[in-house]
Amino acid sequence: MSYYEPMTKPAPRPLARRRLVDAVIEHLQEEISLGRLAPGERLPTEGELTASLGVSRTTVREAVAALAHAGLLDVRQGDGTYVRARAAAAESLDRRLQRAAILHVYEVRRPLEEEAARLAAERRSESDVAGLRRLLAERDAARALGDTSRAVELDVEFHAGIALASKNPVLADVYRAFATNLRDALRQIAHDPAVSAVDTTKLHHDLLLAIEKRDPRAAGRIARRLLDTDADVLRATLAPALRRARVR
Repeated sequence: MSYYEPMTKPAPRPLARRRLVDAVIEHLQEEISLGRLAPGERLPTEGELTASLGVSRTTVREAVAALAHAGLLDVRQGDGTYVRARAAAAESLDRRLQRAAILHVYEVRRPLEEEAARLAAERRSESDVAGLRRLLAERDAARALGDTSRAVELDVEFHAGIALASKNPVLADVYRAFATNLRDALRQIAHDPAVSAVDTTKLHHDLLLAIEKRDPRAAGRIARRLLDTDADVLRATLAPALRRARVR
C-alpha cells in the first residue's frame, strides 16, 4: 500500500512510538497539502483520529493545536475543527520544511539542485569557483577525519554555494530555507553505517569541474545523479521507519 494513501482506509496500523505528535502533525499536514482535506472541510472527530491513527487523545490534541497555531486549522468550540487553508498559503516555507519528511524534501530538492547547477555553470564567477573549491576541500578533510557533523555542514554549504552562484536570488532564497532544515535532518542520520558508507566525493568533484568548465548540461546531469544517489540511500535507510509509521 502506498505511503501516500489517505487516512480513511480501514484497519489502520498504529503509528510507531517515535515523536508521535510530530508524526500526527506530518500526517495531517500531508492530507492538507495533497488536497485530501480541503479548505473548509471538517476534520474527523478527536475520537475518530485517535482510533484511526492509533494514538492517544492527548497526542491528537497537541497535533491539532500546533496546526491551528500555524494557521492551517480553525478550532471551533462546540462545532469541530476545520481546514483553514493549504500549507503553501498559510505558513512560511521554512516552517513547513521543519515538519516535512526528509524524502519529501529530497523530491523537491532534486529539480532545484539540477537547475541551480545548470545556472551556476552558465553564470559563476571565478570567486564562486574558488569558494566552492574551498568548501569541497574542507568537506573532504572533515570526512577523512571522521568528523561527520562537520562534513554534513560543509556539504550543505557547498550546495548552497552553488545556488548562490546561479545568480538567481529567488532560487538562492528557496535553497537557503531548504538548507537550514536539510542540515538538521542529515545530522540525525549521518552516523548510520549505511549512509556514511556511501561516498559521493567523486560526484561532488565532477560537479564542481562541470561548473568550472561552464558546462551546464553536464552540471545538471551530475547534480541529478548526486541527488538520486543520496535519495536511494535515504530510502533504504529509512524504509523500516516508514513502514512502521505508514497509516494503513
